[in-house]
Amino acid sequence: MDPTLLLIVGGASAIGFYMAWSIGSNDVANSMATAVGAKAITFRQAVIIAAVLNFLGAVTVGPQVAETVRKGIVDVGGIPSNILLLGF
Repeated sequence: MDPTLLLIVGGASAIGFYMAWSIGSNDVANSMATAVGAKAITFRQAVIIAAVLNFLGAVTVGPQVAETVRKGIVDVGGIPSNILLLGF
């Protein structure tokens, strides 16, 4: 594989992972804080539940979200193709 392409793919993957982790960690606090605060579940249980359910949600619903965005919510016509390539 071309080293430049490998760098782009690796960098985009790292940034995507960081963004997904940040968004997930922000949103999971809203749903798990009450249960942990009420001592209904432990912090460890909350982390495990959140990890499993976030993964399942991304895998099962992710393609439908991508399809919806592709149908015209985001107008990609005005974005240069080399910039769009960075998203993949």
